[in-house]
Amino acid sequence: MAILYKTFAKARTALSVLGTCFFMLLTMLSTAQAFAESLFTVDNVTVDITAENALKAREQAFEEAQIKAFDTLAARMLSENELKAFERPPVMSISTMIKDYEVSNEKLSSRRYIGTYKFRFEDRSIKRYFSGQGAQYTDVVSKPVLILPFLETGQGTILWSYQNIWMQAWSAAPDLDSGLVPLVVPLGDLGDVSDIGDDEALSYSRRALDNMLRRYDASEAVIAIAKAEGTALNVQLYRTDRTPPEYVHQILERALPGQDSNQIYIRAVQSVKQALRSDWKKKTVVDARQHGTIEARVSFASLQEWSDLQRRLQRVNGVSNIALKALSLKEAYVEITFDGTIERLKLALEQADLYLNEQRMQNNAGNMNTDYSQGMRGGFLDGNDNNVQTVYELTTRRMPQAVPYQGYPYQTPLRPNTPYSRTDNNAGQNQSQPYYQSQF
Repeated sequence: MAILYKTFAKARTALSVLGTCFFMLLTMLSTAQAFAESLFTVDNVTVDITAENALKAREQAFEEAQIKAFDTLAARMLSENELKAFERPPVMSISTMIKDYEVSNEKLSSRRYIGTYKFRFEDRSIKRYFSGQGAQYTDVVSKPVLILPFLETGQGTILWSYQNIWMQAWSAAPDLDSGLVPLVVPLGDLGDVSDIGDDEALSYSRRALDNMLRRYDASEAVIAIAKAEGTALNVQLYRTDRTPPEYVHQILERALPGQDSNQIYIRAVQSVKQALRSDWKKKTVVDARQHGTIEARVSFASLQEWSDLQRRLQRVNGVSNIALKALSLKEAYVEITFDGTIERLKLALEQADLYLNEQRMQNNAGNMNTDYSQGMRGGFLDGNDNNVQTVYELTTRRMPQAVPYQGYPYQTPLRPNTPYSRTDNNAGQNQSQPYYQSQF
């Protein structure tokens, strides 16, 4: 049984003040609650220390566990280049950034201590430390991604068959739901089997795939087609958000001396996890010195919907401040201060099912915001009739997408030997498509 130790707690406030007969006067968070619990939680930190006596062994084990947990967190959040040059702070500094911890599976002898720790780090302290070091990091957690591990055999591909050892390796993999990109492995129930068949690795129905994504509350699916090639395992990854499914990356795992085939599949799972998380990290990493501010218009049908939208905003990492500028029965104007670029902000908002669309609004008596231009917005615009500025539309609905891909009935998995290339229509040259440009 785990024991929870609270090292410190900080108050987090979200204020909502009821207003007059026409609208609620609501004071939003001056600083948004920018943290995802799973990202700043490090679990399964196992230590085994032998010292002069049991007390010293336990003390040393606790220090080692904190160091190991911080190293794990740094590996999650820092860019690959930053991680190479990163210098870990002393353990006393690490301790001040821990919110609480749990310990389980303790074993104690006269000189030896064994235990398993779970640490929850204080998100603001961690980000403040990385920023102080001038490090580039990410704190944006992706929505869950559905993994479809097909195994290619001499007779075609299999997915749900008991012979799919590639699927078995994924199902047995630990900690898939932690880190920057939580991963989901399908159960293979009747609904799954009905939606995508063994032979539909690249010829699935878009509608059927969308059904699976909704069931697993996943944002996107990644198709991972594995094929044994002698003593190696070749894994091809395909993105599915664009039509048709698009090859983006190859992983080749070679057998190490003394390894059996099952271990190769286990290693390949870890390699795919690392590839997906590296991809996400490259898209969401932020320079601590880069900040921006935008103005956004939010429409809502009811105050309950407005309250729900606020809660979503509070969950968005990378948003450092939200200021309410004006509020009426059906819409609000907010000023959002964020870390990084506007594209990073859009990506972070999408993880909370919020979408940012750019609009250019003119402040004059003839526009749709006449009331605000005449004073309700309280200086949100400067009152100059000729003033034109960019105001974003923040919605809970994505803009219309392309016609869904329905699949090609005779398409078979292609396994390119070279990186996917595309033709640049402007330059007329083939360009390799880096994996980090994909969207999961």
